[in-house]
Order: sequence, then C-alpha cells, then structure tokens
Amino acid sequence: MLKLTAEAMVIILLFANFFGNRCKKEKHVSDWLGISRVAFFILLALSVVKLILNFPVVLILNILWLLYLIATYIFLENTFRLKRETFGNPLRATGVTIVLVVALIIVVVFF
Repeated sequence: MLKLTAEAMVIILLFANFFGNRCKKEKHVSDWLGISRVAFFILLALSVVKLILNFPVVLILNILWLLYLIATYIFLENTFRLKRETFGNPLRATGVTIVLVVALIIVVVFF
C-alpha cells in the first residue's frame, strides 16, 4: 500500500511540474505549486513511515532517500519560484522533470 501511494504521489508531482512550468498565468502556476507541495509532503510522510518500519535494517538507504527527497523539493520550489517571478527557465524545468523521473524509478524499484 505504501509503494502504490508513493508511486501515485510521484506521478502527481510529475504532472504538477509539467503543467505548472508551462502555464502562462501566475494563478495557475500557484495552483500547480500547491498541488505539488501537498503531493510532496505526502510522499515525504510515506518515506518517514517506511524509515520507521524498516528502522534497523536499511537505515542508511532510507536516510539517503530522505535527503534526495529534500534536495528534490528545494529544486522544485526554486523552479516554481523562478516561473512565478520571471518566465521560467526551460532547462531547469527539464532538470526537475529528470530528477522526478529518477525518483519514480527509485520508488518503483526499491520502495
């Protein structure tokens, strides 16, 4: 159940990133930013639950996964901030998409 929910949250993050960075109005960018924040924090909560459930076994990998999620969140927030303030950076939006696809692969294979 955790894996399925985590996969759904990463897919929602991918859609929010894709549509949010291609919106023309700031209001729509803010809406997609809100959706991505909710999905991200649900994914982060699921990762903490997984860390608690598998505490002594794979501690280092779970901590690395949490650090990767935090770095992804910083990158995602920075991209949305840039989109809201200026016209955005297509290269940075592509980078966030690649980071989220890697997160989806990690969730599907190792979660």
